[in-house]
Amino acid sequence: MTRKRSLYQCCHARVLGDRIYCRRGYRLSPMSKSGHILLNRLARGEALELECCQRCPDFDYMGPPVAPEDRGWLKKKANR
Repeated sequence: MTRKRSLYQCCHARVLGDRIYCRRGYRLSPMSKSGHILLNRLARGEALELECCQRCPDFDYMGPPVAPEDRGWLKKKANR
């Protein structure tokens, strides 16, 4: 079984304000005009295994996958 690539693992993922974008210019979301995704997806701890990342020729691993329990901060705050 091959593990899916996650945006958490890519060196090219960047945050600008309330959005996440690809520094290499790839569209992370086909639904948004800018191609960016909202930061709240990261805050909620979503997997972020985006389709564009699975086939990206420039995907650059910066480390192992982030465990689900270590992702996000909104759900941790709600569980307190």
